[in-house]
Amino acid sequence: MTRCKSIAAFSLITLIFTGGQLFSQNLDSLLLNKRIYHAANINDLALPKIDGLLDDTIWKLGEWHGDFTQQQPSTGAMGTENTFVKVLYDHSNLFVAIICQDSEPDKIRDIFDRRDALSGDMTGIAIDSYFDKRTAFEFNLSAAGQKMDMKHRGDYEWDFNWDGVWNGATSKNDTAWIAEMQIPFSQIRYTDREEHTWGMHVWRWISRKYEEDQWQLIPREAPAMVYLFGELKGIRDIRSSRQMEFLPYAMGSLEKYAWDQEAGPFGYNAGINAKVGISSDYTLDLSVNPDFGQVEADPSVLNLTSFETFYEEKRPFFLEGTEIFDFDMDGAIPYYSRRIGSPPLFPSTLGPWNISRIPDRTTILGSAKLTGKSRKDLSVGLVSGLTAREYAVGENEVGGQEEIQVAPLSNYAASRIKKEFREGNTVLGGFFSLVNRMSDDSAIHALLPSDALSGGIDLLHYWDNKNYYVEAKSIASSLHGSPEAIIVRQMDNDHRFQRPDAVYLEVDSTGKRLSGHGGLLEVGKKGGKFNFNLQGQYRSPGLNLNDMGYIRETDFIGGGGQLAYEMNDPGKWLRNYSLQMTHETRWSFGGENTMNHMDFDLHLMNKKLWSFNLSAGYDFTHLDIRELRGGPALRMDGHYELGGSFSSDGSKDLSGGAGIYHLGFGSQDAHQEVVHARLSWLPVRKIKLVCMASMDRRKYHQQYVNTLKNNGATEYIVAGINHQSVSLTFRGEVFFTPEISLQYYGSPYYSVGEYEDFRRVAKSPAKDVDERLDQLEVSYHATENSYRYVYGGETWNFGNPDFNFMQFRSNLVFRWEYKLGSTLYLVWTHEKSGYESIYHPLNDMTGDLFRIMGNHVLMLKLNFWFSV
Repeated sequence: MTRCKSIAAFSLITLIFTGGQLFSQNLDSLLLNKRIYHAANINDLALPKIDGLLDDTIWKLGEWHGDFTQQQPSTGAMGTENTFVKVLYDHSNLFVAIICQDSEPDKIRDIFDRRDALSGDMTGIAIDSYFDKRTAFEFNLSAAGQKMDMKHRGDYEWDFNWDGVWNGATSKNDTAWIAEMQIPFSQIRYTDREEHTWGMHVWRWISRKYEEDQWQLIPREAPAMVYLFGELKGIRDIRSSRQMEFLPYAMGSLEKYAWDQEAGPFGYNAGINAKVGISSDYTLDLSVNPDFGQVEADPSVLNLTSFETFYEEKRPFFLEGTEIFDFDMDGAIPYYSRRIGSPPLFPSTLGPWNISRIPDRTTILGSAKLTGKSRKDLSVGLVSGLTAREYAVGENEVGGQEEIQVAPLSNYAASRIKKEFREGNTVLGGFFSLVNRMSDDSAIHALLPSDALSGGIDLLHYWDNKNYYVEAKSIASSLHGSPEAIIVRQMDNDHRFQRPDAVYLEVDSTGKRLSGHGGLLEVGKKGGKFNFNLQGQYRSPGLNLNDMGYIRETDFIGGGGQLAYEMNDPGKWLRNYSLQMTHETRWSFGGENTMNHMDFDLHLMNKKLWSFNLSAGYDFTHLDIRELRGGPALRMDGHYELGGSFSSDGSKDLSGGAGIYHLGFGSQDAHQEVVHARLSWLPVRKIKLVCMASMDRRKYHQQYVNTLKNNGATEYIVAGINHQSVSLTFRGEVFFTPEISLQYYGSPYYSVGEYEDFRRVAKSPAKDVDERLDQLEVSYHATENSYRYVYGGETWNFGNPDFNFMQFRSNLVFRWEYKLGSTLYLVWTHEKSGYESIYHPLNDMTGDLFRIMGNHVLMLKLNFWFSV
């Protein structure tokens, strides 16, 4: 048997590397036979009217290129429909025309959607203007004239948050639809040269066929994209890429809060954002009294874990240029832009004061950002933000009130540098961040470190046409502050130095510094049908990134691997499928096994364009060093996971999908089921309705409840929980033109939990549950809404952990891009929520949500873009 296993393993390894060599040879052929397009100068001819008709004089110049090749479904075959592209230029602009012929023009999907959404038929062009073969700017139009633009960040990573200021329009006739674009050179970055050679990629998506055709073929199994672009030549004597852009804004708002009987006074604000090209390579973004608000609300969530909830960035200023700051270490990031302007971290009580009306964010006084890339392939990113002091209301028992400082004046700064070698096949970089808090308030000094620093270096190296790679990262952090503040951090969830069973950890009550470090090493293959990666990493107990970044866990050494196979050659029944197997395991610095997980995933698409996913996994028993919030490591029972989902053909006017996920804990009568569904309907091409629903039902036998202390003794209480959550999200969008839209978002959310079978933790590492946990005889006291039990001659009390939480978030947004880059917004936002430490069945509380008083904000915002 051992011999058979060895032969099978050797055969698999041979197949992976042999397949990799054959695929690399195919890439060699593509690299040696790149298509080249020579752009024509329109000289002094009049600029065209961008209307998609191509009836202006300039379109008589230049040459049309056709012969587009399928990337999918049949890689390398000729496109089923003809496509032609022409590229022209003048001193300041690039002009692009793409003719998408169609033998069934009435089936062209010219539907409307929000900007940056892939909806319906689409075509576009990507320009590697740095010619670094890693990054590019892409400009796309749907058949309805909707824009989708983005930056290529390298490999298969994109930044859809970037919105360039460019003009585009489409038209449709009885044989084709046509896209016409005018792309200012000010919107892309390049070095000053007399004549330029850029990478160029042109593509077309035929929605009803799920077909992508490309001017220069980039196989689906290719390990990266930009280095396989064709080439655009002949562009000479154009303007410097330096530019100055300005975006002043004015805003007025009315606010009505649930705790206030009257609406607040009319508020107004104004400011300006500026983008200044300080050289041909680098751009400086500045803000004076910036507006850092976001239009769409964060999703509702009730977090019962010991980890902080991570929310995506949605504020426009911080979204642009994020790719240069990327330093991801398997989920840990040293720069998390939502720290700038985040809510104050302050307790609800302070001495005799009860703190109320804590601001939901800190005011950003100003921010600056420098980004760019030199002709020597040196990328630089710098960002800095200054936030104001914030105050809340403090009330004591005798009715006195006082302003309490809950956030100090703070400066946040992050920097990133990357240098590319060997045409982007080797990238060496570094990262540094600093948070400095300035306050003479003793409460602030006892709560927050005065300084937080982090820094790291990384190396990424490719070989064999980017089929294989090795990546290494190292990071370190240091906090400085009062002993009280450092003690708080040592006892935070991501450290837990106070754990009684962690003999390798100790709380330093006099220290004024907390330091740590971490590292990651990964090697793998990601080109061709077979791919794999092997990874090892560690994070020391003192590593802290959460002042400027985001990190969930420290104190581990671990490793893992992934093996994947992808088939993209259509067969009789299937269009494509992929298989993936992963395994990961971790140990704490004290030798405790804190993770051992493996899973299998299968994805397939049939010839009817329906997608199916199946997954299975097993989480082996392990110790959780954080579940008891500073207590000893708690044994987590092994469990299995099964899941499945499907989605219908997304090119239909009515489409949807659903899925179910089940988790089972064997004999413990503990399980979890998650069901989700999505339905999308386009009653007409300018209206889109989307409804999403999910239900989560969880019955678990050892949910953490509380940590109790009494006369020097400590008790850790867990219980069985019956937890149910239901959410519904509705989006309705009406598009009058590609530039004018009305969008509604509404999301009610309910979560209830009932605790029973209370137990005290006796022997936390024990594998047998009855040995691990002792049953408690508790009595409930309704007047205090609390529980009581007697153990060890002492009486112990804890509050009722039952809960019901409900929340409704919604907004209505009218958006009008009345001029290129200039937008008017009219926004109504409504939010309400309620929480009680009492259990109510879900069906008894659904109507209560709409009887709760809510907050209302009505805002009008106008900005005006111009450049010089």
